[in-house]
Amino acid sequence: MGTKTPVTASETKGFDLPLIFRNVWQSLVILYLPIFFVISFLSYHIYLQILESNYQPYFEAQQNRLDNAMNTFSRELGHIQQLIRLLRYNQQFEQSLPFGQPPDFSSIEKMFTDFSNVSSYISQVRWLDKHGMEKVRVNINGDDIIVVEQKQLQDKSKRDYFQAGMKLRGDDVFISAINPNIENGKVIIPLEKTIRAVMHTAPEDGLQDGVLIINFVLNDMLESLNQGQSNKLRIIDNKGYWIMHPNASLDFRSYTDYLVRTNTLLQADVIRTILKQQPLHNFIKDNRLISYSVIDLGDNTAESRHRLFFIDSSEPDLLNDVEQKVALIVFSPAISILLIVLFLIWRFLHDGRKQYDLFRELAIEKEALSLSNQQLKIAYEQQQQMQDSMVELRKLSSMGMMVAGLAHELNTPLGGASLTLSSLDSSRRQLALAVTEGLRKSDLQDYLTQTADTIELAQKNLRRGIDLVTSFKRLAVDRHTDEATEFDLMLVIKDVTTTSLPRLKGLDIRVDISGPEELVIQSYAGIISQLFQNMIDNAIAHGFAGRAGGQVQIDVFQETLDHVTVTISDNGNGIEADRLKKIFDPFETNARGEGHTGLGLHLCHQWITQLLHGSISVSSQPGKGTSFILVIPVQLNEPG
Repeated sequence: MGTKTPVTASETKGFDLPLIFRNVWQSLVILYLPIFFVISFLSYHIYLQILESNYQPYFEAQQNRLDNAMNTFSRELGHIQQLIRLLRYNQQFEQSLPFGQPPDFSSIEKMFTDFSNVSSYISQVRWLDKHGMEKVRVNINGDDIIVVEQKQLQDKSKRDYFQAGMKLRGDDVFISAINPNIENGKVIIPLEKTIRAVMHTAPEDGLQDGVLIINFVLNDMLESLNQGQSNKLRIIDNKGYWIMHPNASLDFRSYTDYLVRTNTLLQADVIRTILKQQPLHNFIKDNRLISYSVIDLGDNTAESRHRLFFIDSSEPDLLNDVEQKVALIVFSPAISILLIVLFLIWRFLHDGRKQYDLFRELAIEKEALSLSNQQLKIAYEQQQQMQDSMVELRKLSSMGMMVAGLAHELNTPLGGASLTLSSLDSSRRQLALAVTEGLRKSDLQDYLTQTADTIELAQKNLRRGIDLVTSFKRLAVDRHTDEATEFDLMLVIKDVTTTSLPRLKGLDIRVDISGPEELVIQSYAGIISQLFQNMIDNAIAHGFAGRAGGQVQIDVFQETLDHVTVTISDNGNGIEADRLKKIFDPFETNARGEGHTGLGLHLCHQWITQLLHGSISVSSQPGKGTSFILVIPVQLNEPG
């Protein structure tokens, strides 16, 4: 191995060749194996951490897709509950089904026929008596609306939705499980994925005992959840039956059939774990990333609760691609480091045999390498500490805010009335004392004068309270009816403003109204009150955001006999020109992070153009406020 450096005997005695240099290959193995295992161990754990961080965007995308699908489904469930309540509390329906009197089935049939146009999802509208016998049924198939003849009506007393419906009370709505539509004991083909909304018509409500049922076919809505997606969502109910599956032949089959008949996505134990709602919302199985979420159908009781599990998964080859990419990123440097270390140790041992003087230098290099490994370990630990958890997200109740404001506003007049009555009681006690001690004419005159003033003040406070309650009551009743009626437009606008006063005062925002004393039109009072409520709320939330107060001006005038023009202007922030063009688009908002959905003005546009047959336009300049112009027909011509 080269010429050895000559040393003296005394030097040789104290400077023998270390054991490590006597067998280079054996020493190489002994030294290299621990380093190999340490670097391999660290590299593997770094690989796992990076791999997990690479999974997160896919998990987040799947969860976002599940959230969007569940939000869409939840909105439709809410719409279904609103529709059946709308029909149940329809005045014509209640008048046609009085308790203790023969029902007016012809009127109910006509109303069911008219109501079938409300939603394209409605396939049946029925009323069953307390024995479960259909008394009125209207079938809807596209544009065909068929009133079923009496001899074709069926006994549904054994159906679970009828039995659950008869147990309902008050405003409760039962939402059935999703299952195929069955007529006369036969499943309708192609399968109609049907959900039923049920309400009880009870004698305690002054109605014939029975249930009101609306069938909704959800095929189109469920299919829309997969639009533009290569991977299809799967939906399974809490009994283990597939509601939606890429293989349509498995719809409404048990997942145990699915495991036998197909190349499985999930093992039976995994599906059972999901159905038991174990903490397994994101997991990896069979080389796929799998996510799921659960939703309850309606507010049913525990014994009649139905649940759906939305399942999403990655493409089969996704994990292989991600693992290969991460392995290349992590193991390529690790292998390079291992090769470098191997070379250094070999060089260290080889040169040590030739020249022991280099031992210390090589030892320093080894220690430097150990320090590098330590720093790598510290960096790894720091990387673990820097892992972030994903941010979660999660919608409209103006009536609740109005109730809170009404309660706050009523405190002042009611408190004033209470105080004046206390004063009146005090005067009464003084008069009683004067009668005991000797009543003088002046005492009686003072009592009568003070009583008149006190009663006038109490009446003034009570009138203020009555006005507030009346305004709120009118709004509540208006928003609960679905019929076009004659009403005073100015009164509706004033009622909306009155119920909004608590919020406006707290934000130092003033609303001024100008127009005729009375302006009677024929339209939907509830829709118009909600329209103006949304416009005022929009001005508060956006027009005066970041401002200390402002003014909203509402001008009402009638230019022609057929139309009323309402201008709603504010002196707030204004709207940029690029956003002004799409202000009425759905989900258009610049404050989504503050809980706004971007649906307020879109709904206003839909209401005034589609329901009220009017128009709405907007003009604005940044920093100079915004002005909306609403044109509303005086006489609403409803489609026949």
